[in-house]
Amino acid sequence: MSLFSELKRRNVLRVAAAYVAVAWLVIQVTETLFPVFGFSDAAIRGVVILLAVGFVPAVISAWAFELTSKGLIPEQEVDRSSPAIRQMTRRLDRLIMVALALALGYFAFDKFVLDPARDKVREQEIAQAAREQARAEAVGETENDRAPSGPPMLAVLPFAATGGGEDSAFFAVGVHDDLLTQLAQQQSMRVISRTSVLEYKDTQKNIREIGAELGADAILEGGVQTAGDRIRINAQLIDARTDEHLWAETFDRELTASNIFDVQTEIAQAIATALHGTLATPVETGPGLIPTTNMAAYRAYHEALALSEEQLDLQSEAYRDLLRKAATLDPIYTRPWAELVGSLTLSASGRDDPAAMAEAEQALAHIQSVAPGSADALIAQAYYTYYVIKDYELAHDIAMQAQTLAPSDPRLAAMKSWIERRLGDFDAQIETLRLARKLDPRNQWRTDTLMWNLTLAHRYDEAWAELQAIDNPGYRAAFLGVWLRVREHRDLGRLAEEMDALFEEYGEAMALEDRLYARVVNREFEVAQTLLNEMPVPEKGRGWRTVIIPDNTLYEMELRWFLGQDDLLAPLVSDTRARLAEYVPDGSVKDSRVLLLSAMLTALEGETAETERLIRRWNRLESTDWPERVHNRDWSCQILGMAGAAESAVECIRTGLEQPSRVMPYLEPLLPYYDPIRGDPAFVALQDELRAGEQASSGTVERPQ
Repeated sequence: MSLFSELKRRNVLRVAAAYVAVAWLVIQVTETLFPVFGFSDAAIRGVVILLAVGFVPAVISAWAFELTSKGLIPEQEVDRSSPAIRQMTRRLDRLIMVALALALGYFAFDKFVLDPARDKVREQEIAQAAREQARAEAVGETENDRAPSGPPMLAVLPFAATGGGEDSAFFAVGVHDDLLTQLAQQQSMRVISRTSVLEYKDTQKNIREIGAELGADAILEGGVQTAGDRIRINAQLIDARTDEHLWAETFDRELTASNIFDVQTEIAQAIATALHGTLATPVETGPGLIPTTNMAAYRAYHEALALSEEQLDLQSEAYRDLLRKAATLDPIYTRPWAELVGSLTLSASGRDDPAAMAEAEQALAHIQSVAPGSADALIAQAYYTYYVIKDYELAHDIAMQAQTLAPSDPRLAAMKSWIERRLGDFDAQIETLRLARKLDPRNQWRTDTLMWNLTLAHRYDEAWAELQAIDNPGYRAAFLGVWLRVREHRDLGRLAEEMDALFEEYGEAMALEDRLYARVVNREFEVAQTLLNEMPVPEKGRGWRTVIIPDNTLYEMELRWFLGQDDLLAPLVSDTRARLAEYVPDGSVKDSRVLLLSAMLTALEGETAETERLIRRWNRLESTDWPERVHNRDWSCQILGMAGAAESAVECIRTGLEQPSRVMPYLEPLLPYYDPIRGDPAFVALQDELRAGEQASSGTVERPQ
């Protein structure tokens, strides 16, 4: 008799199979339950080793003994022909089948039910780890910003009105504003902006908490009280890390504008001394803030500031009238003159407004005559050069000069970032935006702007890290997060669902157009049509992408094209062409969006060659207009894709990835605009390259979850 036959006869093989099946089931259950009760991996390994070691004795015992109803008996005494032995063999077979069935059933349950739950938990843990890492990086950046090697950061909290009614409250605001303006011109320190410190008015937070949130080294707090013709101003400077008082003083003076400015100068000098710096002198920096001795002018200017903050409108006539009043009451008071030039030139740049232009030029000439070389004069000149002359290199030089006089002015940092964008220097723009955010850390708009520009520069990991460091993101930040997450999941359906979730959370704060576009890119064209019917037509029939027709019409044409509804598309195209002819009667197109709209119409009609020609004209026209190029490059590529111009579309996408743009490498190829060329070899090769590039970077980059 062979060894195999003998093993089979003695039930050794059955025992071995039963042992393996039961052991497998035990191991599966152990791997699930031990972690729940806090056992380590070492305990699980111990169970596996114990079961492995027990296999050999079990097999040896099966060879030497037989299990019967009377217990184990030696093999020599076993009668294999007896019914009891045959019944025990059948029971062993059933045990093997039951154990295998249980093991396989548990394996399936673990694979398809428990594993996804564990994976979800692991994903959440990874996402939380990423958020904590991003926060640590953001905190590290803040700590680096606050390093002793740079100028100390100062936060001036809103001054309290300690008595005296409305006058005390008014002067508390005015003293605070002007003190910030004066301190912002000092080289020996950096000053947190007004918008970031306003939330700490009447705060219950302690100095250390405020300092940590603002990234400040020192905190100045104070109060103002008026009584008749007297004003009392008290101030104290506190170390934000140790809560130690560095300086404190009370000023009791006659209530005049000149006395108020004198007190502010003394406070600035004391702060500079306490922070181990020196107050910049006129010889070193040129004229700084030109004060007023006219209380009515002082009131009018601060009323203008309050109105602009309330209405968020720098072009309103009410705002300008208050600036004009302050400037008229005291012609050498430079602050209202500078703000007036900014407001007027902003209006003149957006439309033909000769009256605003003339007044702006008169105001600019005046401020340059009364305070040549001052920070206010340079700010006004930078506004005029940027908005009116559009000489961006010169505007940049002027802004740099102004920044040396007022290094802590976030207005200047913001203006400088606009100019750098116009010059196409996006790396410099991002660094300037970082500076503006540092000076105004509690202004969410500045952080949002920084994140968006990091995204346009294809610096997605930096944008994601900035987003993760925000505790309560607003709509703009949350919206950006939805698009950044596509980089990980590549699921346009999930994109649309997350956009709907944003609508549920933010409600009316969310533009309906964002939901519509998400449904378009997910090829849910009927759903998008329903949303389009709910979307209001923009005022004056103007949209952000076109100047001839509202964006609603543009979306409607796209949807008719996607749905193949040529009979409904034709009249829309015809009507848009008629509007184009009215807008450009001589056919001389100098508006970039008109060119893109014209290219869109030819693409909808399948005129590939004409579409390519119009896009080439757009490229030539926009060769020096960086903002237009950045924000509409993706649209030009999509138009080429719809026209079936595969090679031109691929070249366009490559250009959009080489330069700052809204073209996203992980999203653009997925869009339905490229469906007509999806099988073209050039487009397939591009997709393969982008996929390979993403895979190459995935091992070294923290990806959004």
